[in-house]
Amino acid sequence: MNDAHRSFRQVPVGATVPQAVTVGIESDGGTGHKAAVWWDAVADVDADEAEFIDVAAALDAAEGARALHGFSEVVVTLQDGVKWQAGWGELRPLHTGNEPVGDISGVGLSEEESFELAADIEAERDA
Repeated sequence: MNDAHRSFRQVPVGATVPQAVTVGIESDGGTGHKAAVWWDAVADVDADEAEFIDVAAALDAAEGARALHGFSEVVVTLQDGVKWQAGWGELRPLHTGNEPVGDISGVGLSEEESFELAADIEAERDA
C-alpha cells in the first residue's frame, strides 16, 4: 500500500517512544533502502522487531501493528544521509524543542558563531 497521504512523525535515532511502532530506515549499501519495524513491550503486548527490504512494505506492516496492538502512532527514524521519499507518505520533521531559533545544526555556523548565538540567547533570557 504505497500511500502518499499517510503521515509519520520523525524522531531521533535511538529515541524510545513507548506508545508507538517505530520504523527505522537506512541505506541498503547500494542505491536503495531497507527498513526495520519494532515496538517495545507495553501492557500485554510483547516487544517485536522485523526487517524489510522494501520501505513501503515496512510502513504498511507498522500501520498494521499499530492498529492490531493499539499503539498511538507510527514514528520514523532516518539513518544519516537517508532522504525521505514522497511516495512513502508525509514525514513531519523532528521536534526542535522550545528553543527560539530551533535546530541550527544544518545552517553552517562555525563553532564561534554557534557559541555567540547561544550566549546572546542566554543573555536575552536573563534580561
